[in-house]
Amino acid sequence: MKKALTLTLVVLLTTALIPSPISANVTPLASLVMVEELLYGEAQAGALLDRIEKVEIDVYGALQDGAVLMRIDRVTSFLQSGDGGGGLQLLLNLAEWGFSAIVSGEQAMIERLEGLEVVLYGGVQPGDISKRAERLMLDIWGTTSLDVKRVNLPAQTLVKIALVSTIDSATAKVGDQVIYEVVEDVLVDGRVVIPSGVRGVATVTEVTSAGRLGKDGRVVVDFGRLTTLDGTRVKLQVDETATEKNKSLELAAGASMAGILLLGSPVGLVGGYFVRGKDVKIEANVPFFVETERATSVSGFYFRPASL
Repeated sequence: MKKALTLTLVVLLTTALIPSPISANVTPLASLVMVEELLYGEAQAGALLDRIEKVEIDVYGALQDGAVLMRIDRVTSFLQSGDGGGGLQLLLNLAEWGFSAIVSGEQAMIERLEGLEVVLYGGVQPGDISKRAERLMLDIWGTTSLDVKRVNLPAQTLVKIALVSTIDSATAKVGDQVIYEVVEDVLVDGRVVIPSGVRGVATVTEVTSAGRLGKDGRVVVDFGRLTTLDGTRVKLQVDETATEKNKSLELAAGASMAGILLLGSPVGLVGGYFVRGKDVKIEANVPFFVETERATSVSGFYFRPASL
């Protein structure tokens, strides 16, 4: 059991990793900034080596060996493992989801860890991040060796969502942002890849209010990207698959083939110049479907401990 727990969270401490493509394509400073933004929410000040050492102390509780690129790559892999394990980000997502059915992936990792500790233990816990995350997983799931593996999230996978607030062509403005929430788990081969409760942000990109000549209102919405269980960001759209599914829900909506939702359409004269068309809405808390734009490799989680 101990070996399995150690494998998930501590193996990166002792394995000399070959620098990943991230390290090969960007400068050490840019890679470190990415790590700091994941951990702390923003880049830190000071000399490069001092900043690397701070990250290592916070994450591992000790300084690590190796060249600068290797040390940065090691902690990057610990935070966002690309081998199907998902790294610390996935562990935090699973801990949050298992405890509260909500994933707050936009927050800095340290803030998320501390927030869980306050709720679960009544206060922020001492020690390095790796050991604290391991304890959380043990207390919430009973093990850190969960059944997670790499799966392919296909293009045109349906995602059922609902807006948190209404979008109305009579009042909406270009640039308005509205939060939406996934209302059903998205599964691949029986494994959860996008859990219900995950939130994204939709942006209004075009608005036409209802007018004379019976012209109906129209709203164009870009649903942006949604975070999967392992932190991967996937682009969402409304194309043929989602359009057909939405028709079955009898939504008062069509869809553009460019992959953004269109509500309403011009209807011609409809009785004369002084006849006014209808404004259209996407009502809050009314479920409808969007879809993934392209296939993406992500981590899928199955509700049972992995074999030890």
